[in-house]
This record gives sequence, C-alpha cells and structure tokens, in this order.
Amino acid sequence: MPAPSRLLALNIGTQTVHVAEFRTGADGSLVLTGLHSAEMAASESGSDATRRAAVTAAIAEAAQGLKLKGVPAHYAVSAQSVFTRFVKLPAVGEGKIDQIIQFEAQQNVPFPISEVVWDYQIVGAGDDGRMEVVLVAIKADLLNEINQGVEGAGLRPALVDVAPMALFNAFRYNYSDLTGCTLLIDIGARTSNLLFVEPKKIFSRSIPIGGNTITSAVAKELQIPYGAAERRKKEKGYVSLGGSYAEDDNPDVARMSKIIRNTMTRLHAEITRSIGFYRAQQQGSQPARIYLCGGSANLPYMREFFTEKLQLPVEYFNPFRNVQVDPSVNLEDLEKVAHSFGEVVGVGLRNLAQCPVELNLVPKTILKRQQFDQKKP
Repeated sequence: MPAPSRLLALNIGTQTVHVAEFRTGADGSLVLTGLHSAEMAASESGSDATRRAAVTAAIAEAAQGLKLKGVPAHYAVSAQSVFTRFVKLPAVGEGKIDQIIQFEAQQNVPFPISEVVWDYQIVGAGDDGRMEVVLVAIKADLLNEINQGVEGAGLRPALVDVAPMALFNAFRYNYSDLTGCTLLIDIGARTSNLLFVEPKKIFSRSIPIGGNTITSAVAKELQIPYGAAERRKKEKGYVSLGGSYAEDDNPDVARMSKIIRNTMTRLHAEITRSIGFYRAQQQGSQPARIYLCGGSANLPYMREFFTEKLQLPVEYFNPFRNVQVDPSVNLEDLEKVAHSFGEVVGVGLRNLAQCPVELNLVPKTILKRQQFDQKKP
C-alpha cells in the first residue's frame, strides 16, 4: 500500500502535545508543512480523570491549529507511560526468536501479559554474539484512553511509537555522519530521558527529574502557588552560572536561578551515574558529545551549565537538519522550538521508509480496523 502523501505526527507528552504536518516530497523526502503545540494546565498533581480530559483537549487544540481532520496520524507516547527494558538474549535460529522473546516479555513486564500491548526489536549484537533487544509494553487500558483522545480530536491513528525510539530515529536520519558515542538529554516536564547512541548500539534511561521538578522547588522555596511558580519560571527563569558571575538585580529572580541550578545539579549527578552504568553494564563508550532537546531544555544558560559540568561539547538537537521545510513555515519561529520536535520528526519518518527502530504499540481496535480495510475490494 503506498504511503499517504500527507501525514500528521504527534508527540503526546506529560504536559505538552506537539503536532506537525508532513507531506512526501517529489523525491520521496520528508517535507514539513506545519507545526503546532498545545500545553495542558500546569498542576503539581491531579486525578487520572482530570489528566485524561486535559490530554484530549490539548490534542484537539493542537490538531485544530493545523486545521486537519481525517488525515492519517502517527503518534508517540511518553517514556513515562511505557515500560522499557533492554535485554541480552542468546543467538538462536530465526524460528525461535519470537518464542524466546515471548518468554522474556512474560518474565520482565511487571503486569500480566494479557493486560498490555507490547512489541520488541533487535537493536544490535554484543561482542559475545548475544542479541540486544529492546522490549516495550504499555497497559492496554492506558493506551486505549490515549487513543480515544486522538480519535476524539477527529484524527485517524495508524501507528503508535515510543518517544525515545522516535527520537533515536530522528537522530539517525539527521546525524548519520557522526561517529563515536552521542548522548541526547531530553528534558521533559516530569522526566529527563537519556539516549546513548553509537553506530551499532542504543540504550535509553529515564530520570524522574524535569521541568515540573524545577517548578515544585521554586513554589516551595518562594512560597508561591504552583501555577504562579510555573509562570515565573517561564518568564524570568534561567540557570545560574554560579562562581564569580554577577547575580540578577532582582533578588527573587536571582534566588530562583539558584534553585534552578540546584535542581539541574541533581540531574547532572544522575546523568553522571547513568554514564557510568552504561559503560560498565552495557559495555558502552564514553560520550563524545551531548545534544539537548525537550521543552524544558530551553531555559537560558542550560547549554552552558552542562558544558561546564560534563566537560563535553554541548549543542541543541536539530531534528530538521535533513528535513525539507515548506516555504509556508516561518523559519524564525521554527528555530525557537525545533529541539522540542525530535520525537515528532521520528514519528513522521515512519511514513517514508524503513527506520532503524520500528516499534508499534497499536491498540487492538486500530489493528482490527486496519485488517478490515485490507480486506475491502
């Protein structure tokens, strides 16, 4: 079946929904024709019902911003929603791979296998000949709730990806010329996802520190409501450079910048531990460079902070490096938010050709519909 010429790609985060419309160029390339973001109301905690309503509203707002309905949609679910495990398996015959991975899924997934939607992919082979497999699973009821939000916005979902793996595909598409080990630090609202990428290796890890952690700390230290702390962080927040650098003239802003630095110092400590784990337990290499991405990575002086702490070259990830951009898209606006759209580009690439990692956590309802459509004359 030929790929549709137009595609809507979504990344459903914990606080923001990013949407982009792509089309297929005459040469088969990916072309960006529009993008939009919608934020959910900031809250330190909330009921599942409240969050479901917020997600549905955000998806509808983002889709409406591009004025598209009924267009095929691929979307990625956040790493926080998905159980991810990297396992090493003995090399076996092709006919036994599914059987042995089914057994591993039953052993590793912390829920009854009948209650989840899961998938896997072989992502490499170790020096000892063993297969390296990434295994992902999401609770079926949670996936159905997310999918209902997508369909409720008038979209037609066809594929469900996992955010870190979509980010990996976007990185491979745009930075295939790089050698050695690259570390992507994706700072989201609730978690920061680390993605280690080598020419024949991939590993991801999630750290429960993100933009909301900063907001909670600011609210507590300044004794202000969470919503007010979120607004203040976005309007005047930055990472304090520390040392001999002059403080801000506004004492509240200077205090907030130190709070942000303290939170980022905690994240740096976890990143350092994760690098050690990757090298010792996964036989990985020392990262040669860092790319920052995610909505919470745009605080001023974030790049300078990690350059100082990690003593490595640090840049912002550009997922549109090898993606054509339609003249209708404002390039100045795109540059400001590009690093937040890595997962969206990765999801959009699934419409073009084979990607390095092709996971699909499609709900059974969509699978049945697709099977029925294939039977139509």
